[in-house]
Formats: sequence, C-alpha cells, structure tokens
Amino acid sequence: MISLAVMLTSSVAAAYDGRIDDIMYQDPAFPEATTQVEFADNLKPLWLLALARPEAELQRMAADTIALARRSGMTGLEDTVDELLATLRQDQLEPSVQRAVANALVTLDAKHTAKPLAEYTATASLEMANIVEPALARWNYEPARSIWRQRLSDSETERARLQLAIQCLWIVKDADSVSALLEIVKDVNAEVPVRLAAARASAEINHGDLIAAANGLASAERDQPTASLLAAALLTGQSGSEAVSILKRLAVVDSVTASGVALRRLLEIDPAHVYEFSTSAIRSTDVNIRRVGCTALAHRADADSIGQLAPLLDDANPGLRREVSDSMLRLAEQESLRDVVIQATTDIVSRDAWRGLEQGIIVLATLDHEPAAPRLIELLTHRRPEVAVTAAWGLRKLAVSDTLPAMFAQAEQQTKVVVDKTFDGRYLVAIDLQLSQLFQAFGELGYGEAESLMRKFIPKTLLYGGATRPAAVWAIGKLNEGKVDEELAKVLAERLADVLSMMPEVESVRRMSAICIGRMKAESQLKAIRQFVIEAPGIAGQACAWSLERMTGEIHEFSLEGVIRTADWFLTPNDDNRPTETD
Repeated sequence: MISLAVMLTSSVAAAYDGRIDDIMYQDPAFPEATTQVEFADNLKPLWLLALARPEAELQRMAADTIALARRSGMTGLEDTVDELLATLRQDQLEPSVQRAVANALVTLDAKHTAKPLAEYTATASLEMANIVEPALARWNYEPARSIWRQRLSDSETERARLQLAIQCLWIVKDADSVSALLEIVKDVNAEVPVRLAAARASAEINHGDLIAAANGLASAERDQPTASLLAAALLTGQSGSEAVSILKRLAVVDSVTASGVALRRLLEIDPAHVYEFSTSAIRSTDVNIRRVGCTALAHRADADSIGQLAPLLDDANPGLRREVSDSMLRLAEQESLRDVVIQATTDIVSRDAWRGLEQGIIVLATLDHEPAAPRLIELLTHRRPEVAVTAAWGLRKLAVSDTLPAMFAQAEQQTKVVVDKTFDGRYLVAIDLQLSQLFQAFGELGYGEAESLMRKFIPKTLLYGGATRPAAVWAIGKLNEGKVDEELAKVLAERLADVLSMMPEVESVRRMSAICIGRMKAESQLKAIRQFVIEAPGIAGQACAWSLERMTGEIHEFSLEGVIRTADWFLTPNDDNRPTETD
C-alpha cells in the first residue's frame, strides 16, 4: 500500500503551478472551519510567580513566555509591565534575563517604559541595544535622537552601533540628521554596507539635498560601481525630472545592482520610463531586472511587447514565468490583442522547452483555446511531470469531447502502471495528479465509459492518501447523479465509516463518498450519513450535512468556529481535582 500523504511533501507540491485547481473541491464547495485560541485565566499569575523567583532561568523563561503569549494573541498582559520593569532593575541580573525582559516590554508595546529602557540601554550590551533602540524609534522617543545623531559623527563608534543609529533615524525620519548621513554616503573610506544604509535612510527621510548628492555620485569616476548604487539608493523616493534623468543614466551602468535599483524606481514613477530599456532588461542575468523589463512590456501592451514576453514563459525563475503568463492573460483581455497572445503562446507550446510548455498550456487553457487540444494530448506523455500534469488539467479545462477517448487511453495506461507497480517512484506523484485531473474531466463531461476504471480506486489499496481516489469517487458521483446503485452506496458508506482502522480512510475520500451517496440519493445509507454529520464543521461532516439536506431536506446547522485551548506553556495550572488519600 502506497501512502502519498507521506510522499507528497511541500517541496514536491511546490513544483506544480498553484493555478492547477481541482473542480472536485468546488462542486460542492464547503467553507473552511476557523479556530480561536483560548488562554486559561490562571496562566498569567503563574508566570508572574516565576518572574519573581531568584532563579535566572525561571525569570528568563517567564519573560519569554509573556512575550510569546502576546504574539500568540493573548490579551490582558499589560499589567505584567510593572513586574517586568522591576525585574530589569534588579542588581546583577543575568544578561539573558535582561534581554528577555526587554524583549517582553517591547513586545507588549509598553511605550511608557521608554525612558527607563533608554537609560538602562545606554550602558548595556549591543544585544540589548538591538532590542530596545528600534522600539524607542517606533515610539518616537525624542531624547534618543541626539544619541543617534552623535554616533553619526563619532569616528570611534563601532560599525554595528552606527548602523543601528542609522536604522533608528530612518524610522523616525529625522531631517536634522540628513547632512551627517550624506557625509557618510560620500565617504569613500567608510564601509559600503554603512554607506548604503545611510543612503537608504536619507532617501526615506526625503531631503532636498538628495538630487545634488545623487548627481555627484552618478558622475563620479572614482568609487564605481559603489557610487552608482549609492546614487540610485538616494533617489528611491524622488520622482521629478532631474531624478528621472539621473536614474536613466544609472539604468545602463555596468553594476547590475545599481541598474536594477534605478530601473525599479523608474518603473515605480512611470512604466513608460522603462520602455527604452525593456529589451535589454529581459536579457539580464538578474531576475529582478528581467522582472522590471517584463512589467514594462506588459504595460506597453502591444504586439511587439507580446512577442518579447512570450519567450519569458520559459524563464528559469518560476515566479517570473508565472508572472509572465498572468501578464499574457491580462493582455488577452484586450480584444485587439487576444489573437496575438494566442499565436505567440501557441508557438511556445509547439516547442519542447518544458517550462514554456507548462506556462503556455495554462495560458491557452485559461483562454479556452480549443485548437490546442491535440497538442495537449501529445503532452500527456511528456517526460517532465509538470507538463504531463498541466496537460491533463488543460484538457479538463478545454472540455473537448473528441479528446475523451485519448484521455481515457492515458488513464488506462497510468492505472495499469499503478496496479502492476511498474512506475518509477520519482513519478508517482505526477501519475497521481494526472489521473486525478483526467478522472475529474470524465466526471464533468459525463464520460460513462470510464466508470469501471475509476471504481478500481474506491478500495483503500491504490494510491492511498493521494488525489486520484477522491477524484474517482467524485466523478462516479457525477456519473450516477439521481441513479441509486445500492452496492456502490454500501461500499461508499464503508469508506465514510472507516475511521477506527489501523490506517483510517483519508478525509478527502470520506468527503467524496458522502457527496456521492447524496448525489445518488441512496437513502439506504442515511444512517451512516446521520452518524457522521456530527463531525461538522469538519469537511467530511459538512459533506454529510450537504447529502442529508439533498436527500431529505433536513438542514443541519453548525458553527464553523472552534476553540483551541493552549496547553504547551512552560508553566500551566494543575487542574487535577481528583481526591487524594488524605481527603
């Protein structure tokens, strides 16, 4: 017995495009149940008792737990602030406790502790400063600004504290620090990360001196390519004509990083500014620059742009090629460009580059371009699983009845491979997903010839835990709409009831079994349906409620909100009220 529940890891699932959907989970669709976390009322007193203990480890864990509880949604923790602050003021406090308490105060957003935290951090470690100072900036604690400004001009300031000061001045957008920040940007002897941080902070503050400083750096022959990157960074908040002129100069410099920053800013200002660079941008070795070029071409929206975009359906970067296919679909919404998109995509699908095939199928199938169906039949046996699965999905979306015999032949072949166990383990997931799409297509299109084949997947033997079995049951239900098959209904009720065996039936098959019984209106299985409708708001329970209403008109109301009580804290209340021998 093969368990796809184990084999279908997140990394394998990520190999397939997220737009490959399943109609079986949409017809009918059920809302997802939600859960709300509930915290015991007597957790906080326990944590405060631990915080008051002299043991450093207990103090640290108590402070960390308070912070974690706040991040987890626990309310009413504000009254722990005084105890936390009192702990922080203890003599000879362990550094780990200091950091944990400071982090808890910051997490609780205890703005009124800004002054004592600032005083405490003035002589504390860098670790403490990294926790506290950004919070002081977010809280706009004015007295800290002078300390951060002073660090900018102090040559003895260590790099980490200098960068921390720059970060904090960036957060508060301190206009008085721009001159000092620009001095750091221009200092060729300063470390590049520090200069870049100062440039980005200056850009965020958005001071009037930035254009002149950026122009000087862009024109500098010394200190390249760093100067180009710094110039581009200074202009990330500028949009005037002077800024555009400088950014266009920077867009063609040899530094990939600098040109990328410049192009992205030009795109933000107006995609038309990037038109002249788009052809070279899409050929860049940097995916972010290619992305800018593709966005500009999609914005230009003409036949030439589509011709340049289409090859990017085969881009090595999965995110970019998916963005390109989305752009092609948006362009096809314009009636004048629809045929151009289809022709350019058809050309890509006629080739053998697997990435382009995958994305091209998605475009053509989404556009319901039925002439692509014969090519998709050919691609059902493609060597790349991504293409083979997407081709099956595409055929389901196109819903061309003439392709059903060829689809059935492929399903028969794949079923034989599974039954005989002659598959290569590397392709088992692809076989499962392809069969699932083919079976869903048979159900949608009412292809009764496939029913006997699909019935082989009802028993818990083949592809246990995969996508094929629920698809088979769902499709059989579609084929038997309003037609009662008592033997089939009995078998499906057994699948629904299989919850206590060594390997219980998977939820998806139980769901589809309940739906199939409801579609057939097999009232002989009402007892089983009523038995498991109590599982609502679980998906199988909702499927039982759906079928019950369909067969009898009974409406089973239930809440989709559940409560989870947390119990995995380092200290929890002892609720054991059992009598002892002394009672």
